[in-house]
Amino acid sequence: MAHDHDAGHDRGDASVRALTLALAINTVFLVVELLGAVYSGSLTLLADAVHMFADSASLGLALAAAWISARPADAKRTYGYQRAEVLGALGNGLLLLVAVGYVLFDALRRFRNPQPVDAELVVVVGVLGLAANLAAAWALSGHREVLNVEGAFLHLLADAAGSVAAIAVGIALAFTDFLLLDPLFALAVAALVVYSAKDLFAESLNILLQGTPSGIAVDEVREYLADLPGVVEAHDVHVWSISSTKHALSAHVVVEDDVDPDAVLRHCQSELADRFDIDHATIQVESGSYSHTLDFDCYFRSRKV
Repeated sequence: MAHDHDAGHDRGDASVRALTLALAINTVFLVVELLGAVYSGSLTLLADAVHMFADSASLGLALAAAWISARPADAKRTYGYQRAEVLGALGNGLLLLVAVGYVLFDALRRFRNPQPVDAELVVVVGVLGLAANLAAAWALSGHREVLNVEGAFLHLLADAAGSVAAIAVGIALAFTDFLLLDPLFALAVAALVVYSAKDLFAESLNILLQGTPSGIAVDEVREYLADLPGVVEAHDVHVWSISSTKHALSAHVVVEDDVDPDAVLRHCQSELADRFDIDHATIQVESGSYSHTLDFDCYFRSRKV
């Protein structure tokens, strides 16, 4: 048990280090891109800079949420603070929408009044931005199983696509005078940002609403419990997420009178975590002559790290 706890702690420390590195890379280049946007006059570059600002803010939120979620459980929060990372992920999605709103506003303004752009500067800053985004995303790529880190990773990928758009605009405007390309590409970046945020919003809200985790079918879990030796029926089966990486279950199983309830629970103990990725389960075993409830943590008893 201590080994699993230490392994989980090490994974948490590794994700915090990755978030810190990504935040440092992103924040340093944010200043560069803002200056490039101001001096070049490019809305696409400014859209990418606004998105990068949202990235830095989201990485800061992710870092704070990772620190909070690592706090141990206490009498007030018996499951601990792991949902802090879900709240951080939801905050990241909201920041993305704010950034998109600003870009849309400025794009509409520039369609009416196109602005000149320093194409060469846009290309240079776009290339540097792409390198910074990819470096920060690489730092997070090994920790994407955590929803909060996944949200930050998606921010960086969308921002990398924005840098590609800035490079394309710069190259196009170096050879043409079609200034409307700048707000057009800015709108494309905004659409990409919205697309990258939709899954993050959906999963965060599903966890907060205690919905069934993606990839787990309640009917399949119910059938599995009902097929255990000696089990007559399984009912009141509920599966939900405590965080993006920890799932919980509660269920009632009806067994034959001569069945040992501990034997039924041992089956669950050895299978649920490995088969359904359910880490914590509360099973109530019932028959005509008794009712027996056991709450156990499948993660520590059955999963090997």
